[in-house]
Amino acid sequence: MAVTKKPAAKKPAAKKPAAKKPAAPAPKIGGEITVNGNKLMKTLQKEFSKKFQYLTLCFIISADRGKSVNVKGINTDKRLSDVRKKFSNAEISLHGRTKVKNIENYFWDELGIAVQIGICNYSGHKHYFPIGSFNGLTLTAANDWAKSVGCKKVGEQEINEICRGMIF
Repeated sequence: MAVTKKPAAKKPAAKKPAAKKPAAPAPKIGGEITVNGNKLMKTLQKEFSKKFQYLTLCFIISADRGKSVNVKGINTDKRLSDVRKKFSNAEISLHGRTKVKNIENYFWDELGIAVQIGICNYSGHKHYFPIGSFNGLTLTAANDWAKSVGCKKVGEQEINEICRGMIF
């Protein structure tokens, strides 16, 4: 009688771990924001404050440019192309390395729109436009400074407050 060997039973293959879905990238604080004429000013404000959570981009009446009190905001339900006083093909990207004063100057020099970068709830002021060395800071540094001095994060309510009427 011949003895035949049975083939060894195959071990079940180890299950491969399920492939992990790549995590969605965290929003970049200070990421790039593009500016074009078709964008609503209010949309630009929201994008700006989403990237720079402690800063506001305030569109103000031209006569109040450079003032630090009794500043009036303009209606931001309009497109940039509807309110600009100058036509420019220049493009700008707002990113963390852009200086506060360069943004304010760009909007004025290239588009004829007065803007100021502001903060909320600083030193007893609901809305405040810091002056002096603040204007020489990059957006990232200005955002970090505002956070460090206890300013409030900018949300929908703050954006609605600055888009019409007296800002402060």
